[in-house]
Amino acid sequence: AEAKRMIGRTPSHIQAVRPLKDGVIADFDVTEKMLRYFIQRVHKRRLLAKPRVVVCVPSGITGVEQRAVEEATIAAGSRRAYIIEEPMAAAIGAGLPIHEPTGNMVVDIGGGTTEVAVISLGGIVTST
Repeated sequence: AEAKRMIGRTPSHIQAVRPLKDGVIADFDVTEKMLRYFIQRVHKRRLLAKPRVVVCVPSGITGVEQRAVEEATIAAGSRRAYIIEEPMAAAIGAGLPIHEPTGNMVVDIGGGTTEVAVISLGGIVTST
């Protein structure tokens, strides 16, 4: 929220950017740099670390947008990028029985997107 308020109000020597918009990559280079920073921050002492990274994406993104997320994550220094839809990640995090033959409704209210999904048998049945 604080960073969002900075857009348009920064001194001339500082540029505020939004690498992601509505849950998808708006600026590939800045997204890559941001992910690289996160990876380096986690692996402080191991400069050659090539972690496997899980990235959550909105359930409605296109295949092209999904590939862009994977490519940015790999370019940032990860060994492998695993993409998971945000409602599924929320359901797993909440401990819902996602593999059972019952419907689980998840409302995922994020910083840039809000999604509602029904999850059953390990997959998203429908989402908005």
